[in-house]
Amino acid sequence: MKLLFALFLSALLCACASAPGTAPANTGAASGPESTAEPAPAPPTGVQWRYINSKSYEALNAGLGNSHRFESDVGWVDVYVYDMKRNWQPGVSDPQFDEHFRSTIAEVQRAVAQGMYASAKVGPTRDVRIEGLTFRSVSFRLVHARDGKAYDSFTYLAVRNGKLLKYRMSFNAPAPANVDVIAREFIERNVRTGPETPVGTRQLRST
Repeated sequence: MKLLFALFLSALLCACASAPGTAPANTGAASGPESTAEPAPAPPTGVQWRYINSKSYEALNAGLGNSHRFESDVGWVDVYVYDMKRNWQPGVSDPQFDEHFRSTIAEVQRAVAQGMYASAKVGPTRDVRIEGLTFRSVSFRLVHARDGKAYDSFTYLAVRNGKLLKYRMSFNAPAPANVDVIAREFIERNVRTGPETPVGTRQLRST
């Protein structure tokens, strides 16, 4: 399990660093999750997301699942669907969920120690309801060690149909003022269309 997780996180961090022509000071631990109810629908943002490609990590090790990359004029998103070779309880209720979530934060901090990022500021942890699912979310302000560029990254993690569903959304810093609405809008539409199967060349857009 630890080997699978280490390999998956290594792939995740590489994906985060591979921005579409670009690229999340003071490292810190996440605080306890703050629960919030699902808010009323916000006006459409007008952001159009383009499906770019998909990657399978199953050939490397069973349980690592797949990822799908989407890009827009404001940022990029990697959608991960994986099960770590076990069936997970829904939402954030699985006994191993919190440990897994915190390990994703620790991996970012290790990336700073290893020189991938010059710094990583970890924001608060909170639970949010999106499209009927409870996601645990955390934000990062990352500064890339190679070119000094900063970007804001947001992780949303939940369990859906027995598998872990993770959204890693990244924006050149500073992120748009309505970033929470942009993130929620993308996740809502992606969950409806099915995160396991990308939309191909069609665009996810506001209506």
